[in-house]
Amino acid sequence: MGVRVPPELQKKIKMINRIHKQQKKQLGKIVKEWNECTTKEVWEGVRDNFIFGFLGATLVVFIATRTDLAVLFGYLVYYFFMGRIVNRPKYVTDLGKLIVFPIPSALGAFTGYKLTYILLQLIK
Repeated sequence: MGVRVPPELQKKIKMINRIHKQQKKQLGKIVKEWNECTTKEVWEGVRDNFIFGFLGATLVVFIATRTDLAVLFGYLVYYFFMGRIVNRPKYVTDLGKLIVFPIPSALGAFTGYKLTYILLQLIK
């Protein structure tokens, strides 16, 4: 005698298994893309995305603190760097879309948010 599983629970179990298979497949794809690219390519993307996030966050803090000279300087640096970001090749792999762009950008933004207050103290 086996345990009888209600139909609703069977559907949920199938859905969870399907999602697990998709996630495992996507992780395998990202690992494959990592192995196919050079370390230099990845770290250039990480560096650029970190700086992009950092500069964007510093602007927010400069504007919030109404430090006009810092806002002007921040916008100049941000838009000069924006040329590099806009003119680079688009991320077409899951590695680029799910790892190389969002994680370093978010870490850069958080770092910029935290360090900008220190920079403001040095400016004033």
